[in-house]
Amino acid sequence: MRILFFVIALAALTPTPANAAAWVAYCFGRDAQYMQEIGGVGFFHIGQGDGTYETQRLNQTFYDGNVVCGMADPKAPQVSEQIAQVCADKTHKTIFVLYQGQGARGIPPKEPTPYCDAKITVH
Repeated sequence: MRILFFVIALAALTPTPANAAAWVAYCFGRDAQYMQEIGGVGFFHIGQGDGTYETQRLNQTFYDGNVVCGMADPKAPQVSEQIAQVCADKTHKTIFVLYQGQGARGIPPKEPTPYCDAKITVH
């Protein structure tokens, strides 16, 4: 009986299309990583060159299956670059960043300037 309960509990925790997924995007050529849970919180980690990282907490604002975006959480400390929104684009394999004052929040820009080329995986 315990094994059956364990299998059922494990199945409930395993991501399926109906459950939330996590996107992880690693930059090529820059020390940065964007992680975003669909329907939840995200983080953008930026290497400072000395082994430390600045981290911006994000709230998801957009998702269409190919692009996911997160807006800087206004309740979290802001990084020095004043990041407004971070997006990962699976089709173009890029991460792009909008800074304070650059366009509307909550939608991806029509012609984004890439922050870096990236490897993007969905878990």
